[in-house]
Amino acid sequence: MFDFTGKTVLVTGATGALGTALSTQFALAGANTVVAARTGAGDLAASLDGPALGVRLDVTSESDWAAAITAAEDRFGPVDVLVNNAAYLRVGTTESIALDEFRRVLDTNLTGALLGIRAVAPSMRKAGGGAIVNINSVAGLTAAPGLVAYSSSKWALRGLMRAAAKELARDGIRVNAVHPGIIGTPLAYDPDGNEIVPVGDFAIPRQASPEEIADFTLFAASDQARFATGTELLADGGFLLGPVA
Repeated sequence: MFDFTGKTVLVTGATGALGTALSTQFALAGANTVVAARTGAGDLAASLDGPALGVRLDVTSESDWAAAITAAEDRFGPVDVLVNNAAYLRVGTTESIALDEFRRVLDTNLTGALLGIRAVAPSMRKAGGGAIVNINSVAGLTAAPGLVAYSSSKWALRGLMRAAAKELARDGIRVNAVHPGIIGTPLAYDPDGNEIVPVGDFAIPRQASPEEIADFTLFAASDQARFATGTELLADGGFLLGPVA
């Protein structure tokens, strides 16, 4: 359905469950796939079907971002697509969460995306434009008790997306967001293995597969979405509708 032949796509948090699905589907769509993660990037890149490069990236590090963009350009040329997928989650209420954990969540989920947009924009200008997709969450659209740090970071990420979309529009760079519901990944469970948000009362009473969310992301990054910027795509299984009676 989607054709990214000849386009260079950088995916952060690429070795997690959703990141692996994203990297795999971009590769199958013909992209030059840059797999960016703190660990395991080289192994995943080697397993993909098509041109791929693994780079080590801590999204909170400006120097790591600079090195990742340089490596991508040296191998494939300017970056056409950035998917800000890396995320960190810690359970905790407004009163209970440790301050260092709150800051770490914001540093990864919000500052990491800011640094990514800042690092990739000059490369996309060389390409004549590009697409940035931030993986957000339903936690950025509604109250998320017990997930105060994660929810705060995702609400703030919406503001970053809109500001960047306006600032970069005249350079042909689109900035959009995908808001998944509950995905069947480790982030959906607490340390004891319990669902953080039970899904049995949803309109679609199951967790999404990573591949389903990847489909939304590929659309947002593709030329089929070329008239969209500053837009939020919701894939939540009816979460925001509330429980089915």
